[in-house]
Amino acid sequence: MNRSARARTRCVLACLAVLAALGAMTLGPVAGAATAAPASPTLLVLRDFPTIQAAVDAAASGSTVVVQGGTYTEQVVVSGKDLELVGADAPTVKAPATLTTFGTNTRTGQPVGAVVRVAHGAHVRMVGFTVSGPIPCGPEVGGITALQAATLDLADVRVTDMQPPPSCPADQAGGRGVVYGLPPFVQVEGAEGSTAFGRVSGVRIARYQFDGINLAGPPGVVPPTRVTVLDSEITGGAQIPVEQFGIAIGEAVATVTGNTVADSVCTAPGCGPDPINDLQSGGIFAGFTPAGTSITGNHVSGADIGIYQFAAPNCCRITANVLTDNRLFGVAIQDGDGATHHNVITGGQVGIGVIADAVDTTGTLHGDVISRTTVAPVRELQCCGFRATAVVKPD
Repeated sequence: MNRSARARTRCVLACLAVLAALGAMTLGPVAGAATAAPASPTLLVLRDFPTIQAAVDAAASGSTVVVQGGTYTEQVVVSGKDLELVGADAPTVKAPATLTTFGTNTRTGQPVGAVVRVAHGAHVRMVGFTVSGPIPCGPEVGGITALQAATLDLADVRVTDMQPPPSCPADQAGGRGVVYGLPPFVQVEGAEGSTAFGRVSGVRIARYQFDGINLAGPPGVVPPTRVTVLDSEITGGAQIPVEQFGIAIGEAVATVTGNTVADSVCTAPGCGPDPINDLQSGGIFAGFTPAGTSITGNHVSGADIGIYQFAAPNCCRITANVLTDNRLFGVAIQDGDGATHHNVITGGQVGIGVIADAVDTTGTLHGDVISRTTVAPVRELQCCGFRATAVVKPD
């Protein structure tokens, strides 16, 4: 256990001891003193409840649920409540062998589920947990999923092994680390898609099938899904062939800052080096993303494409990222205008690619530093009568 986790555990247990001592005392009112607001109750797993879900069900909105160390094989659902979930001694919430699902992917027919789900406008802060698989073959499963206008603040959380066994067929394998919102082709309780809000800070995600972090929502919804992702580590590596992304931003507005993203490589049939005819994976992917997203100060390595803006014209500020040894492109801007600012790109075939095969596309490149590429620092790729233009500016 690291120093911060030990300090948090001592604080939690000390606070519980004080609360217990105060609860054992009978004090009369003090003359002339203002009446203090009642303290929010604290519920302790395992002392008070045998499972996390039992404590969540019993908790009133505004409560804190403290979970002692150990492995809890269960699904956890927080619906319509404001709660703080605190892990003491890094408890693990492990996916059961059979999961209860809550929605359906109408494109594939697969059920959709989660190990931890925050729903129906709940406000939750979750700190100090590990959420782990493996997950069963068949459903698409998020390690931690926020939906239905819920707000989720994740800090000091680890999510790992959100993938089924290697024997699972690729068309039945689905797993994501952390999910905020759902696209319109995921139907939940009669609604097509869903929004969510929140913050991901100091989270470590490793070994997942589809995406480390997925941010989505129905198109045109106001307010859209909006999430800040910072100072987190996302490491890919799927056992089953897949087109994989470290951080995937769809119909959502995101601030993505200071993260380390590694090893998002496409291994599915149809993967290849040509962004017009083949599939590629991306460390940070912004596809069909509305304006307002910032991708700043991240380190991305070992992906097919470090940062990939696709069909999202002028969605994103791509600034001061360090992109190292990404196999095909450091940055790719495809089918929609975009701009880069002062990124440092080293290795790979192409530093920055501007690609047009559905609309004319201009990439405006400000002060990027590109070195050790094997094909070209900047490359224009186009087909089908559309024009790709790279405008390189020194600053």
